[in-house]
Amino acid sequence: MSPLLWGALGALLIAAELVLPGIFLIWFGGAALLTGLVTALWHDWGLVNEAGFFTIAAGAAVGVAIARARRRKASAEGDAARINDRAGQLVGRAVTLTEPIANGHGRVFVGDTLWAVEGPDRPAGSAMVVAGHRGMVLVLRDAVDQRQGAR
Repeated sequence: MSPLLWGALGALLIAAELVLPGIFLIWFGGAALLTGLVTALWHDWGLVNEAGFFTIAAGAAVGVAIARARRRKASAEGDAARINDRAGQLVGRAVTLTEPIANGHGRVFVGDTLWAVEGPDRPAGSAMVVAGHRGMVLVLRDAVDQRQGAR
């Protein structure tokens, strides 16, 4: 096939991607354009070699596209899991008790929100760290214990 035919096929596939978006035809179009370029460099290459090169180039391009999509999906799932979990986002954050923790229960301001907390009995003003949460109740630990546990 002539390099112009490969170029036309590549342009047609890329144009089809614009009309039928699916992030798939563009990779075949790119492989066809690359095949046209290689065919222009080696005129006596033969149709069988051109078709083989196109197949390998298209497979490689689709493989790269699939790998990128999987990587993007994995990173998006990690972010999406916490986007609406405000209590989960606070884990590891240092806080100062607004009210004392008595009988394992108290409250603390984080930003502009007053949160119910559970943890060891401590007076108001104690430095604590959010260790986890149970629903919308933050579980606190002493800030000093948290630092010692990290050593």
